[in-house]
Amino acid sequence: MNRKSLLNKFLANECSAEEAKLVFSWLNEDPKLLDDLISEDDWVTYINQENKSRRGGDNLLKIITVFLLFGFLFILSNLFTTSTYTSRQLTNIVNEIYYNPSAKPKEIIAADNSLLTLEPGALIQLYIRPNLDFRRVKLLNGRVNFIVSKDPSKPFIVESGTLMTTALGTEFSVDYQTKADHVLIRLFEGKVRVEYVEPSIRETKILKPGQQIYFSGTSKMVLSDFRGAIKLRAKENVPHQVLLSSPEKLYRNPATIHQSPNWLQLEETSVSEIIQYINHELDVPISYDSLIVKNYRIKGRFSKKPTMDLQDKADLAASILQLIVEVNPFILEKQHNTYILKPKK
Repeated sequence: MNRKSLLNKFLANECSAEEAKLVFSWLNEDPKLLDDLISEDDWVTYINQENKSRRGGDNLLKIITVFLLFGFLFILSNLFTTSTYTSRQLTNIVNEIYYNPSAKPKEIIAADNSLLTLEPGALIQLYIRPNLDFRRVKLLNGRVNFIVSKDPSKPFIVESGTLMTTALGTEFSVDYQTKADHVLIRLFEGKVRVEYVEPSIRETKILKPGQQIYFSGTSKMVLSDFRGAIKLRAKENVPHQVLLSSPEKLYRNPATIHQSPNWLQLEETSVSEIIQYINHELDVPISYDSLIVKNYRIKGRFSKKPTMDLQDKADLAASILQLIVEVNPFILEKQHNTYILKPKK
């Protein structure tokens, strides 16, 4: 595959982690390629914007990283004669791709105020915008620590190879090493749902603080505690949060939700409260517009098992959501194993 074809593939978000890293290596090998492509005014303007919009990190590291990313996208714009990019459009695109080539961690503040710490060598692609149904990060390689800004209406999804981690507001880390073909997910606070990106593979794990999941291409997901951690390297740099993990915060049902071992009763319960129940008690992520659903209520009675596994919880959640769309002006969609509740048009 020639250079132009690979860049085209990367722009379409279809390349592998190794191919993405190759794109950045081109710029590392010959940074003078950028000299004739980036005007001094554009460069100064972009660096000033980066310094205002992000916190922490070494200034020189920021400049190097932005230099590489901006150069890559500028080259991209020159290679594809069918597409024209203004400086503002280039800035919007480059803000979604981050690579840490240094030996120090790099902090990124996403558009939703979530804090992402990229360990050395980490490469990610962000899909976090107000107009999207959920927040998504594609981890292409390396380890990233996440402190997710709490927003129950926008699930936060991290894709790492074949695995997908979903959180609402929590603190966790994902280590995805493409060459070794393994993923290590650790939870420090809150709750996350880990499953396969491929919907046909129905295996899901729910992590609580102090737990981790290890996965490799030759095995299934392995759930364990930090103290029983699987060592990936002889000198693994364990995040300091491992010793500071917080207990899971208890969820309390609103007064309009009643349940026994065999049934669930909703008494004129607001849709937003029902969604919170589904998120916390049934471990099913839902994307919705909080301003739209707040004025709607439903009532109903549902049967349930005294002891429910993840499939039982998913079935109960689907039944509740089906009632919501039947009696209210909403439609239900599903993407990335996440339900999306939208108003009817």
